[in-house]
Amino acid sequence: MKKRILSVVLVSSIALGSVMAPTVALATDLDQKIEKSNNKIKELSSKEASAAAELEAVKANIAKIQEKSAKLQSEQQSLDKEVNTLASEIEVLNEKIAKRDAAIKEQARSTQTEGMGNNLVDAVFSAETVSEAVTRVAAATKLVSASNDLLKQQENDKKSVEQKKNETEQKLEQITENAIALEAQQGQLYDQELAQQILVATVSAERATEEGKKAEFIKEKEELEAKRKEEARLVAEAKVQAEQAATVATTENTTAPSQTQETAATENQTQAPQTSTEQPAAPAPSQPAAPAPSQPAPSQPAAPAPSQPAPSQPAAPAPAPTPAPSNASGAAIVAEAQKHFGKPYTQEAGRRMGPNSFDCSGLTNYVYRQVTGRDIGGWTVPQEAAGVQIPVSQAQPGDLLFWGARGATYHVAISTGGSGYIHAPTYGQTVTSASISPYFAPSFAVRVL
Repeated sequence: MKKRILSVVLVSSIALGSVMAPTVALATDLDQKIEKSNNKIKELSSKEASAAAELEAVKANIAKIQEKSAKLQSEQQSLDKEVNTLASEIEVLNEKIAKRDAAIKEQARSTQTEGMGNNLVDAVFSAETVSEAVTRVAAATKLVSASNDLLKQQENDKKSVEQKKNETEQKLEQITENAIALEAQQGQLYDQELAQQILVATVSAERATEEGKKAEFIKEKEELEAKRKEEARLVAEAKVQAEQAATVATTENTTAPSQTQETAATENQTQAPQTSTEQPAAPAPSQPAAPAPSQPAPSQPAAPAPSQPAPSQPAAPAPAPTPAPSNASGAAIVAEAQKHFGKPYTQEAGRRMGPNSFDCSGLTNYVYRQVTGRDIGGWTVPQEAAGVQIPVSQAQPGDLLFWGARGATYHVAISTGGSGYIHAPTYGQTVTSASISPYFAPSFAVRVL
């Protein structure tokens, strides 16, 4: 009996071990994966700290560029005022010159009418009296002196106009150089801002992904541990039931022979005369079969199939249109630009692209994104490549107007057709409309298709 009980217990123990072994192996594998994730997270944390230091350096660089940009912008504002003053002075001088030309012509006519244009000597000798001769000489002298004064003033004013025009052209050249430098720095700011955002997003995404993997591993391990406990409980319960069944079988086997002996003694006393040599066969004790331990097959978690992103098909390059078709969204682009009249100018990162404030390239970028859904670039140079270059004379509503040489432009606006355009001018001003002038004319236009 003891051997039978021992065999039942042994079978249960073997069943328990066979059920638990795969679960333990899976848990060990998950522990290794969790440890690997921890190491990866530590590595990403170190990378994140390094990225944070780089971000601070980028921010410091942006601050320096913004400081330089503000200084250049201040210089440009002063130059703008000087140019406006010079233009006003030139206009006043031109008016004086025009009036003086009229006065000189009038004096010439008077001289001819009074007969003093031929010969002063004739005028003197033709006088009837000495007094008349003196009067004629004085009048002629005065007229000549006045004419000489007018001519000198005219000559001086013309020289002044020429000088002021030269000064204006020099100032405009300096303004253009400053504007090109500002726009180039603005492009650097834009690139650094994008690099900063990409860096932050990349590190955050990598760490979040690894944290998610670790959480999945921990969850899977917890599920396996719970399953392991439940399987252990079931096996232990089966073991108890097997031991109880073995105990019942042992009890039955020990009580059955004694009952047989008592029955035989009673029969011998009742039937004493009859002696029989037959011995009743002892009934074989019923041996209950030990219950087979339930052994559920451990469920192996299916390994997720690696996701392979579909290869992106390169977009076929659009053929260069010859000639450039008209801008189908021109009217809508102009209408969208007009909605932002009065909004302030700024080059501050995060605000220059709208919707409440703009710089020149921020306005054009925002308007095109709103109307066409297309990002034409964050500053002037990338926007040059957003379409087909055309002469300014062919610009239609919605086309882009650029100031400066291609690859070094410093200002951009939206054409309204003819000589009109909408732009964000400079600091202290707001989004407005303007007309092309000799002092501030675009160099070329681009039709965005």
